Amino acid sequence: MSLLVGRTPLTIRRLAYVGSDAPAFERVYAARNPAATFASDAPDGVVIADLDTLNLDDLKTHAESLAPDGFLVAASRSGPHVAEALAALGGDFRIDKLQFLIPSDDHFNDLAPRLAPALLPQVEGRDLLLVVQKRTSDPAPLAVQIAAFAPRLMDIRTRLPAQALRADPELIVAYGGAPFKFLPLAPESPKILVLQRPVLPSVKAWCAAMADSIQGGWLVVTEFDDHPAMIAAVAAEKLTPDGWRTYGFSHALQTSTERLGRAFSKYNPVVKVFPNAVFDLPPFPAAPAPRRVFYGALSRGKFAARVAASLAPVTEEFPEVEYVVVGDRAVFDALPTANKSFHDYLPYEAYLDLMATCAVSLSPVEGRLYEDTKSDAKFLDAAARGVVTLASPTIYAETMVHGRTGLIAHRLKDWAPRLAEALRDEPARQLMAQLAWKYVRDNRMFAHQAADRSAWYRELWDRRAELNAGLLTRLPGLVQALA
Repeated sequence: MSLLVGRTPLTIRRLAYVGSDAPAFERVYAARNPAATFASDAPDGVVIADLDTLNLDDLKTHAESLAPDGFLVAASRSGPHVAEALAALGGDFRIDKLQFLIPSDDHFNDLAPRLAPALLPQVEGRDLLLVVQKRTSDPAPLAVQIAAFAPRLMDIRTRLPAQALRADPELIVAYGGAPFKFLPLAPESPKILVLQRPVLPSVKAWCAAMADSIQGGWLVVTEFDDHPAMIAAVAAEKLTPDGWRTYGFSHALQTSTERLGRAFSKYNPVVKVFPNAVFDLPPFPAAPAPRRVFYGALSRGKFAARVAASLAPVTEEFPEVEYVVVGDRAVFDALPTANKSFHDYLPYEAYLDLMATCAVSLSPVEGRLYEDTKSDAKFLDAAARGVVTLASPTIYAETMVHGRTGLIAHRLKDWAPRLAEALRDEPARQLMAQLAWKYVRDNRMFAHQAADRSAWYRELWDRRAELNAGLLTRLPGLVQALA
């Protein structure tokens, strides 16, 4: 059931599920796409848990109930039965996916398990996925290959978007690390290569890489979600004009905030902002979390430690409150209490589970140069798990409403009274947590942007001649490399 959920399109608004575990499926799918409702009349999506147990007349009834352009998603272990089902559906349905159903591992390639309908009679005893759409037009599927050069702590920009995009019927998605090999596709086959934080040592190396891409028919998108000057400062380096130019050495660039988008657009004219989002939204917690305080971040600098040290009045008033720190040893050491625990790097899902055991999450940001280009991801993490965020105004005041969806500490001296306020007033804390959860549900799910991502990648492919020409003018030596 979980594998089938991950292949069900995120654009569905009325979904009918055919199977014995409907409540479980609906609960898991609703966490990915909270806007969906579950109904059997005129759905735009029908999911069949086991196609092998359904007779062809019932299959046709479900197919006929679909709204125009609706999807039918089914699992089977019998290739011959799938072939019979396709014959019964007839020419009014387009095959979007016909493949072996493989797990959502960290690295995957959905091109490899694709099947030709003619091979179905030979397949028996293996999990199959069938996705068809109620339309006869047949655009070529678009391959999206994602290579993550720096995936650590970047799940929401790498692994999770890749896994979510697998649900798009018109995409073939592959995800892996670096180095990577191009998917074996013909030059004219629609395809996009997304490189997350690519590291190439020189302009010559960029020329060689982009020449290989263009000759293979690939359009290349850089994924980058931090300000380059801030990264250089952390490494005690200086970003030169030549360093900035490298962000124009691909056909297009995608990032996470509007400020970053404006910074990159000076060097690459094709920039798209995809804000960070929540991929899985559990139900709002039925009971308040214990009065426990969470902090999770790496290398936030001296200001975060100063905030931790300022909390002495809170630890005196609430000596029983535990502080849970992930990643930042300086913050842990600065907390003026013995009632605290420290955790090193955690996998993203474990990090969220630990956060969910707390009532308040702290997100201090000093407001140094370029820090306002960072995203509000930590607020999204907390809100999705029913945890109230207490944060600095930098970044967070643009999303959070103080006293409604969280708390803002404008000055260092505000942190202790704001935290004490949150711990003291449980009803107010619960109301803020619920309003923040609803904000995420209504505005910040990945399901809200999935169609936009797919459409942008498709648009880039349609503009490939123009984008190739633009890259030739920005990357010195590319013309010669192609020659």
